[in-house]
Amino acid sequence: MSAKKILMAGMILGLCFCLEGAAEEPSPQKESPGKSEVFASRQIRPGDTLKISIWKYSDLNASLVVGADGRISYLYLGDMLVAGKTVEELRQIITEKLDQKYVANPRVDIQIEGQLPMIFVVGEVLRPGSYSFQPGLDPIKAIALAGGFTDFASRKALIIRNDASGKETQIAANLNDLMKASQDREKYQLQPGDMVVVKRGWF
Repeated sequence: MSAKKILMAGMILGLCFCLEGAAEEPSPQKESPGKSEVFASRQIRPGDTLKISIWKYSDLNASLVVGADGRISYLYLGDMLVAGKTVEELRQIITEKLDQKYVANPRVDIQIEGQLPMIFVVGEVLRPGSYSFQPGLDPIKAIALAGGFTDFASRKALIIRNDASGKETQIAANLNDLMKASQDREKYQLQPGDMVVVKRGWF
């Protein structure tokens, strides 16, 4: 084989490797889940801001805040209870209602704007405040995020939770018991928006 043919073969082989590498390079859209994916997988809550977009019908677009009663007021469809629904469930509802009244087969997109879900840790901890929600959090792990106990902390905590309608539930937790392996630990798994209150001990 002549030197010219060897050179050409090498160039072709090199080009194949480049094309193969480019094909395997991950697309920017394949990155780890971001805010939109986290929001899409959770239920809508009071205080969320919903951005509703209708393809080719910008006059139907709206940015709405979910009220304390769990409702939004969408000019074209009136008051709607949205708290407790996922973004996909609400998208289907709005799609059906718009199809009945305004637009045939509308393409509806809904996004939740704002911060990622949070939990709150207060009381006798070193760094009381808000922290990003993570699946699998319980009061023990939440207290660790808040820097641990103060010198005056008891080993009792209260989980305060509000449902979509605003109804408050309180769950008392004995932290010493939570440190032990038990099937009851699932009862104390935290949800987005929960507040963990660490009580003061009396010595």
